[in-house]
Amino acid sequence: MIIIAGGTLIAKWSLLRRIHNNIVNQYNEQNDQPIYFNTTSFCDILNLQSFNIFTFPFACLLVIVCIIVTKRRLFMRNKCYGYGGPPIPIDFLGHIDRKFAAVIFAMIADELLGIVQDVIGGSANTDTSQGVLVTFLLRILQVLYMGLRFYPLLAAVYINSIFILTCATLYAWLDYAFTIVSQGMCYPDYYPTYDEALYSPDDIKDKLKYYGTGSALLAIQVCTDIPRYLCLAYVSVKLPMMLIKKISNYRKKDLSDEKKMLMSLTPEEYNLLIISQPNSVEMLYVKNLFRSPDQRPCSQVLVARLIPKFIYEWRDDFQFSARILCIYSSVFLLLFFVIIWACVELIPGMNSIQNNLQEAVNAIVQTYFTNDNGLQQLSFPLPNLVRPFLFAVAMTSTIIVIQLLVLLVNIRRNLLQVFRGDDSELPRRQRSEYVSYATGNFHFAGYFIGYFIWGFIIIATFSTIVCLCIDAFIVYGSVRILEQILKAIIPSLLIVIFKVFLNKLLAQYVFLQHCGDVLALNNRRFLMIFIYFNFFLDAFLGFISSILRFVESIIGTILYMCRLDYSSLGRKLEVFDSGFNAYCGFIHTECTHRHPIMLVFVSHLFNQIKKQQHIMNKIDSNDLSTQEKDLIQQKKSLRYIRKWRLAVFLIQNPIIVFFRKKYLKQLRSENLRALNDVDNDNGYNIQRGMALYAHQIAAQQLHAVSEIDPTPIILERL
Repeated sequence: MIIIAGGTLIAKWSLLRRIHNNIVNQYNEQNDQPIYFNTTSFCDILNLQSFNIFTFPFACLLVIVCIIVTKRRLFMRNKCYGYGGPPIPIDFLGHIDRKFAAVIFAMIADELLGIVQDVIGGSANTDTSQGVLVTFLLRILQVLYMGLRFYPLLAAVYINSIFILTCATLYAWLDYAFTIVSQGMCYPDYYPTYDEALYSPDDIKDKLKYYGTGSALLAIQVCTDIPRYLCLAYVSVKLPMMLIKKISNYRKKDLSDEKKMLMSLTPEEYNLLIISQPNSVEMLYVKNLFRSPDQRPCSQVLVARLIPKFIYEWRDDFQFSARILCIYSSVFLLLFFVIIWACVELIPGMNSIQNNLQEAVNAIVQTYFTNDNGLQQLSFPLPNLVRPFLFAVAMTSTIIVIQLLVLLVNIRRNLLQVFRGDDSELPRRQRSEYVSYATGNFHFAGYFIGYFIWGFIIIATFSTIVCLCIDAFIVYGSVRILEQILKAIIPSLLIVIFKVFLNKLLAQYVFLQHCGDVLALNNRRFLMIFIYFNFFLDAFLGFISSILRFVESIIGTILYMCRLDYSSLGRKLEVFDSGFNAYCGFIHTECTHRHPIMLVFVSHLFNQIKKQQHIMNKIDSNDLSTQEKDLIQQKKSLRYIRKWRLAVFLIQNPIIVFFRKKYLKQLRSENLRALNDVDNDNGYNIQRGMALYAHQIAAQQLHAVSEIDPTPIILERL
């Protein structure tokens, strides 16, 4: 992968070198004409209104092939021999091929960032005569086209057949080659075409003036493409590796019956069957259920030994779903490109930005900070913006990365809490909110990325303001406007801090027993006097505290903007926070479909069913060995013993009869839902709900059971 990515980066360097030399020659001529490079007719053929018309037909053809080879499960299974179903791109609730899916989603995020930049900042290729609605619909079609480009790659990996993997490999290589040619010859990031030069003529001049006419800008362009080409190289290498592995498994002749059965399973069946393996993540979770954290075995992963436990404890009995990995790969690649864009695109134009910003600051100072005669007395000279801007970007990136990692840890903690029924952090699941959970689960990924982008923008803005103020103090030594603001704020803050500190001292050493270790009052008379005078004093401090509360809520909302697990509205108003509702819907949906105990139990049942089917097939074909025949006879005798033991148990406990399968089949659907519903709106757990319902069922039939002998009934049901 690294070799292929390095070779393609060298190839792109050679393609960009001609464009760079052409741009530099135009810049050295020192004329007022716009600087641009002429695209070839090849570029016009490949793209039409930002839509790739070269690889798009191959993507559609591969999607059609995947549809043809995919079997339908429920809808019209008798038509066309059951084939012709829409292929699943990825199982977001599973653990299979998570890395491949994460790389694909990182590539999608890269292209999505370009679309978002065109929507927010405009584009030179945008036709203003089309109207807002037409432009918006074109952007939606562009997003759908982008998804359709990568859809066959994910579907091919999920189908995992030799023919489909071969087609997907050829398509991935074709798309890789097209990406190199198009980005190297037609659409480089930092070198404008004719339309782009007319749209922003000074952009390339500022870059060449700041970075020079050497190879610095060219090196920045190639280094920026390293993550992009690593992802492309990974896909182009991973698909043929999977194809070779599939062919080698298919050509093996001495496969055991178990491996042959596994190869004949569908992806859903295979993923469910391996859960019951001894070393699966879900099975390890079940094994550690009754073990304390100290008794739990340490992880054998190398990363777990490198990371200290007080920072993050790696657990082998938990694994994030493919959806989380896809989201985080997209977010981190977006973060990388946003940082590069902020540093490379904005820094060369800082001089013009500084002049405009200084004029705006002077206008604000003249408007709001004047003396009694109307003359300006204060000023705020701006220092050079490059240094505080770089510090602000570094500070913002650090805050965002820390918040994303903390959110990842909280996702694991909240999932483990919901698995064991702990609702201390998240609201308890309610039946009336199931639709809201489902819609929140739909929006989780989109809200996550949207909140992340806005969080980065807002934190970067305030970080830049803070760094500017600090840099102004360092450079000029004294800034009168900041001094006046601090003179108005600091006394109030000191009073509030002194009052809070005094209250803590009095509460601990005067008004509580045993220096605050016991919540029992001491010096009752002095306490009543203190509360009397403090009643009037806190009325003035409460006004200052309300302002601080407002400021703290703004700062907290800014810092926690990208945290969906945190609601800035508070515990009582969190239902109005759409981001937090999306997070709750995601957690509850994951718990419902990925609960380890449920998956292990279902996998065990499915494993027994498959074994039984395998034995029945052998019986039909008379292909049983002597050892297998003896094992079947032994199981039959054990089955009779279990049935007689069950009969004795039910005779001694007749109330259990009402929970038998044959009895439950006679009940109506609403009764079954009440019996099996774990989510009780009144807060009862499953044991209380089942006991209550069993009492209601048995109340009507208990007198009949007590009057007659239950043995015939039980034997009849057996």
